[in-house]
Amino acid sequence: MTEYSGQMDKKEIMDLACRAGRIVLENGGEVYRVEQTMTNVCAAYGIFDCESFASPTVIILSASIADKEPYSRMMRISERSINLNKVAKINDFSRKLPIDINEALIKLNEIEHSNPHPLWVRFIASSIGVGAFAIIFGGGIRDVVGGLILGALIRLIVTNLQNKNAGDFMVNLVGGASAAFGGWLINQVNLVSDQWIVTVSAMMLLVPGLLFTNALRDIASGDLVSGGSLGIEVLSVAAALACGAAAVYAVLSFIPFPI
Repeated sequence: MTEYSGQMDKKEIMDLACRAGRIVLENGGEVYRVEQTMTNVCAAYGIFDCESFASPTVIILSASIADKEPYSRMMRISERSINLNKVAKINDFSRKLPIDINEALIKLNEIEHSNPHPLWVRFIASSIGVGAFAIIFGGGIRDVVGGLILGALIRLIVTNLQNKNAGDFMVNLVGGASAAFGGWLINQVNLVSDQWIVTVSAMMLLVPGLLFTNALRDIASGDLVSGGSLGIEVLSVAAALACGAAAVYAVLSFIPFPI
C-alpha cells in the first residue's frame, strides 16, 4: 500500500480522486458510483478517513490523516453527457490502484481526453436505433427506412447544436421540432406509411432513459438531492421535446396539407 508522505501528496491524491469522480459524473455514472470511486481512490493510497458527496452539479471530498487538519476538495460540474466507455475505464482504473501518483495522473488524463466514437458511428447507431423503434411500434419496411434517414438527420442537428453549446433545453427543443417536422415531411413525399410511428421513434432517440434510470436509482438508495435534481432534469427534457413538437404541429396546422 502506498504511504502518504506529506501535505502535497495528500492534495494530489484527493485531486486525483475528485477528477476520477468528475469523469464518472460527467459521462452518465450514478451518484453512488461517483462517491464510491472517490472513496476507493483515497483508500488505495492509505486515506481511509474520508467523506465524499456528489450531486449532478458538484462533488465534494473531505479527508484527514492522523492529527492533521482535514483537507477538502470541491469540483463544479458544468457539463454532462453520456459516455459509458469512460465510466467503465475509470472503474477499471480505480481497481488497479495504487500506482505511482504521476503515472495515475497520466492515465487519468488519457481517459478524460479520449475521443468519443466517431461521428459516422453515431450516425449509424442513431439510424439503427430509430429504425428499431419503428419496428417496435408496429411500422413496416417503409417506416423503418424513413426512421433510418430521420435518425441520422436528427443526430446531425443535435450534434451541431451541442458543439455550439446551445444548452440542453434548446437542443431538445430543436430535436423535438426536427422529429415532428421530419416525420411530417417524409410523409408528404410518401416515403412512410405512418408518420406518427416515425416521429415518435425519432423522438425516442432524445428521451433521457439513462437519466430517468439514475434518478430512480438514486431516490431508491436515499440520495434524494441527486434523485430529485435528475428527476427535474428529466421532466425539463420531456417538456422541451413536447414543446418543440407542439410548436411544429401548431405551425403546420395553418398549411393546407394533411398532418
